[in-house]
Amino acid sequence: MDKDAVLQGRLGFLSLGDIIQLLGGNGSSGTLRITSPHAVETGLIYFERGNPINAAAGPQSGLDALYALFGWTRGEFAFSESEVYSHRVINKSRMSIILDGLKMLDDGQIPRIGPQSGSKAAAGPAREADGLSVIKGPLVDYMYIVDEEDFYGGEMIVEEGKHGGWMWVVLEGTVDILKETDTGPLQIIRIGTGSFIGSLSSFILKEHTRSASAKASGNVQLGVMDSQRLAQEYAKMAPDFRSFILSLDRRLKVLTNRTVDCYTGSVDTLRFSKNQRKFVIPTSNGDGRIYRVLHGSATIVQQTDTGPIPLVDLHADDFFGRIPFLDFGHEPGAAVVQVSDDFKAQPVKAEVLRREYDKLSTAFRNLIENLATYIAMTTQVLLKHRNQKMKW
Repeated sequence: MDKDAVLQGRLGFLSLGDIIQLLGGNGSSGTLRITSPHAVETGLIYFERGNPINAAAGPQSGLDALYALFGWTRGEFAFSESEVYSHRVINKSRMSIILDGLKMLDDGQIPRIGPQSGSKAAAGPAREADGLSVIKGPLVDYMYIVDEEDFYGGEMIVEEGKHGGWMWVVLEGTVDILKETDTGPLQIIRIGTGSFIGSLSSFILKEHTRSASAKASGNVQLGVMDSQRLAQEYAKMAPDFRSFILSLDRRLKVLTNRTVDCYTGSVDTLRFSKNQRKFVIPTSNGDGRIYRVLHGSATIVQQTDTGPIPLVDLHADDFFGRIPFLDFGHEPGAAVVQVSDDFKAQPVKAEVLRREYDKLSTAFRNLIENLATYIAMTTQVLLKHRNQKMKW
């Protein structure tokens, strides 16, 4: 193994999807080297501030090479921090890469390199026996845990509509996040070790109402987060950054409710016409272009094979744009921003928000990174239900 590597290990213990999530959460820049006894050449992935920008695997390069490396399910990896000299040729969000890589591997579109060819081992987020992907969070920061609690399979941890100000981090086991519908509970996502239960609003806003339920899918051990310490850190943030993370929190809640709408078939797509005004976000560089809504409304709309689907509605004090230090696969790469006639937005300097983000404790950065992951995964669930309804 590489003596200069800051992270190294064996594929199988950590999958490529897990490694990408870990490096993304830490905002790492450098080169990931992957070797396999079943491949002649070394696989390379270049990261810039947590995002893959280029890759090489034998004769392949760019996104094709990165997807090919998902098939290397046995081998070793080593990540070295360094300045990256490779040109950016990959602009896709890392969560989209992970989810697409996992699906392509399961569908047989990516060749498996190794003796397990023909098996269905996951190369991205872990999959349970029922086929559900498990979202794993960053490494747990035990400095922010004040207690531990155990729950048995089927036991409710949080109930939608109830009040509560606690947050937990999953230490062992898996938890199902559910939304109530007229036909019964709808599974939104399944989370595992390092993922958080409870929204940022739970320790920020008084009389917070839970927007979803959490149920132990097996025996689960949770760490109770130090809400007072998190609230004190939140109070010290710059006002714009506090508004920014609350906007992300609202985005997830709206997206989750829209997922229920897609599941029940009650989404109105008729108002999203080709003639509606689009807000153009520059994408010529990776520095980021972020905006704050001042007046009017905006909708994040993704085009699909079955037509446009509204993901999230934005209003005053919501933020949108190209956020260089977070990745949830919406605008500008995978979705467009459609705005009302009276819409006004103010540019926000991405580097200012970035400096605030970099000053956060590891625990609070983990919370925000995990929030972005939930947004990305919930979007995939929304699109799945949308496609199923359209096929019917």
